[in-house]
Amino acid sequence: IDNCPIGFKGELSKPVLATDFVTTIEQALHRKPMHIHAGSSQIQRIAWCSGGAQKYIETAIEHGVDAYISGEISEATTHIARENGIHYFAAGHHATERYGVKALGEHLAEQFGVEHEFIDIDNPA
Repeated sequence: IDNCPIGFKGELSKPVLATDFVTTIEQALHRKPMHIHAGSSQIQRIAWCSGGAQKYIETAIEHGVDAYISGEISEATTHIARENGIHYFAAGHHATERYGVKALGEHLAEQFGVEHEFIDIDNPA
């Protein structure tokens, strides 16, 4: 999110249906996200932050996005999304963070010549 210490913000080249965006997330993360459908049926501006970042939904709202993605959901997240007309996708803490950990291991191996092994143990949370 611009000028914010968490997350990212981006814009799709053209709007997509919220239902199609669920499929996009599922294909990328190999896990179907929980979707709070609270905005228009079209999504174009998106903010995201991996892991337990649901508490930053209000920051995403301040940046005028149509949808916010993070790993976890809380009861408050659902109500904030509905009250502000924004889609919220809880894509799984593990599912949204595993790629960063893998990339870090690869980076350290390349920079310092250390061996690393990523053990992917699925977690439904």
